[in-house]
Amino acid sequence: MKETPLWYRLLWILALVIFKVFFGLRIYGRENIPLKGGVILASNHLSYLDPIVLGLLTPRKLNFMAKRELFENFFFRLLITKLGAFPLKRGRLDRSSYEKALSLIREGKILALFPEGTRSEKGKLRSLRKGAAKIAFKTGAPLVPIIIKGTDKALPKGKRMVKLAKIRVRIGRPLKVETFTPEKNADEYVDRLHKELERRMVSLGISEE
Repeated sequence: MKETPLWYRLLWILALVIFKVFFGLRIYGRENIPLKGGVILASNHLSYLDPIVLGLLTPRKLNFMAKRELFENFFFRLLITKLGAFPLKRGRLDRSSYEKALSLIREGKILALFPEGTRSEKGKLRSLRKGAAKIAFKTGAPLVPIIIKGTDKALPKGKRMVKLAKIRVRIGRPLKVETFTPEKNADEYVDRLHKELERRMVSLGISEE
């Protein structure tokens, strides 16, 4: 089965047009996302619109970890599962989700993560969790830092009505990751990788226009 089915590509084109027309979506650094092979996208998280925006950064079908509560509604579960989401138990180690993430990347697919763990307040980047760095180290997949701006104005936290607002995305150069070997000090390497990811996300910023 192809990584990106035809129906997904058609939906992607439609959504991209809608976001460009109504939200003036601009994407900087799209060339930093590999066109093939396993890769991890690590983005800040401002709004429920963020997964859609991330999906528009590349025509490749994305896979997401999403909080388990979103899968409680039968029809919504069918929808987001079809779009590449799989459940994650927050607040504790979820071994099944972790293994699912590793499997997807090893199959050469693309995984999108929000290392903050939840939506941030007032657009400020929260402290990142180490999950993205751990998965990258375990698989050797490139880790791409991303900053989104404007989705918190288009759909603020706690609101249901979408407003028109400019959305900007800046994509940084991938962090090259050394693959796991028993000789490496895993904790030390993951810590360095995690700090570098955080540094790059902080430094990215998005141009005011």
